[in-house]
Amino acid sequence: MFIAAIPIIGSVFSFLAEHIFELAGGVGTFLMAVVALLARKYLVPYIELESRRKYAAYIAAIADDITDELVLTYPNRKWLEYLDDAVDKIIDVCNIDQDVARRAIQAAAARK
Repeated sequence: MFIAAIPIIGSVFSFLAEHIFELAGGVGTFLMAVVALLARKYLVPYIELESRRKYAAYIAAIADDITDELVLTYPNRKWLEYLDDAVDKIIDVCNIDQDVARRAIQAAAARK
């Protein structure tokens, strides 16, 4: 019985030896698909998070500049009364929501 299986095993090895590059090409395509899925799942959210962090840092820097300008413009007055003007200014500059602008200005004022 084993003698009858020798030609079958030999033909399988022969087929594999002749078509190994075609089979490897299919495996390469599969591996590239897996890499693309993993990148989409893990790398893209990380990149989006980094861009949001940079944008938040820019908003904080602009809020600091606006509050510094208020301090210089109204040195003897209580400049905290003019925070609404600062909120309007940062909304115009950054084109962000009013709540985000108000939090940025309040955080900048708290740092002063």
